[in-house]
Amino acid sequence: MNFDEAYNYILSLSNLPRKEYMKEAKKCGWYLKRLNYFLKLLNNPEKYVKKYIHVTGTSGKGSVVNFLHNILLANNKKVGSSYSPHHICITERWKVENKKMTKKEFTEIVEFLKPKFDEYLEKTPYDMLSFTEITEVIGFLFFKQKKVDYVVLEAACGGRYDSSNIIPNNKIAVITNVGLDHIGIIGNNKEEIACEKAGIIKKNSEVFTTEKNNKILNIFKKEIEKTKSRLNIIKNPEYKILEQNIIFSTFLYKDTIYKINTLGNHQILNAILCIEIAKNLKIKDAIIKKGLEHTFQNLRLEIIKQDPLTIIDGAHNPDKMKTTVDSILKLNKKINLIIGFSKNKNIKKQIQLLSKLNLKQVIITRNTSNIFRKVADPVSIQKDFKKINKNLKTKIFLDPKDAYNFTKSKTNKNDILLITGSIFLSGEIKKFMI
Repeated sequence: MNFDEAYNYILSLSNLPRKEYMKEAKKCGWYLKRLNYFLKLLNNPEKYVKKYIHVTGTSGKGSVVNFLHNILLANNKKVGSSYSPHHICITERWKVENKKMTKKEFTEIVEFLKPKFDEYLEKTPYDMLSFTEITEVIGFLFFKQKKVDYVVLEAACGGRYDSSNIIPNNKIAVITNVGLDHIGIIGNNKEEIACEKAGIIKKNSEVFTTEKNNKILNIFKKEIEKTKSRLNIIKNPEYKILEQNIIFSTFLYKDTIYKINTLGNHQILNAILCIEIAKNLKIKDAIIKKGLEHTFQNLRLEIIKQDPLTIIDGAHNPDKMKTTVDSILKLNKKINLIIGFSKNKNIKKQIQLLSKLNLKQVIITRNTSNIFRKVADPVSIQKDFKKINKNLKTKIFLDPKDAYNFTKSKTNKNDILLITGSIFLSGEIKKFMI
């Protein structure tokens, strides 16, 4: 079996009938039960990791996982981390120390799992695992093989019934914030979504959040009381920006100067959240500084080229898009925008936010050519932009590569070429830029 065969085999399992995540609210526990049953067949690889940091939230969780990974690495810990979804290749979902899973390692794990899936279907009272559940299993096997000290685990969707919540414990639970994303899947309003995200809080956890809404915090506190955990709220932290440009930011926080290699004040807040978590773990300031400075955020306002200035970004909900727009506005340049959305997102609100930019032209494409993902209608996106500005130049390309090549040819050296709206779109375009 080669890598392509292994990857296609995992994808093909999605064709089997199953209960899909959160479609039947009264049967939410079903998903973790079937995952737990399968993990028992594998002798529970998730239990070999003694220290988990579990991260969920509407915005910032991927960045927080990345910051924490590098802080722990700087502290000489053998650390693994998981990311969801992947940008270009499935192996990007798992990292140990400075190395992502290789295609060879992925293939070997899939080869090991193939007969286990057959055994599972012969014995299980449940149905087939989902793609997300299978990727969680692959990660646990990988981290067990590598004998890691810590795993920083990113929740894929929600928390309480997310496949990542199969872990037996977490030393630290992080809920970055709560916004309106995955509406109708994990909840119909912020309160319901908060309840699901609070489900990652386990017994005697240290819980960290930057959430400000008192109603949401009260939901967290109810879970805290049940689990006898401790809540740490990073609310309106005081910091001073010392220097900021498109490459990095340096800021003063609690008498210490920190540097992060990324754009946007929201990333400073993510870094401060990680500073507080690291201090709770008794990590020294010098090590925290080193970890933050060695972190590079993929597809988070990532500058991929300088001439013209090309920024690839994965914002895909209103909260994330607001931070993207606020950061780009500070650059005070004309924007050539390539945009594509997934079908189930709050697209109109994101278009309203993007329309605040000094848009020179908007090129609309599909967020991905992956047949397993539903894309938003480019014609509807075009109409929504035109409703706000009827004179705006727009054009549709169904192939993201064609959209990029056209936009690049029309972008002056003093303009910005911005690609956003979806991690999948940004990842797909980045793939043929590097």
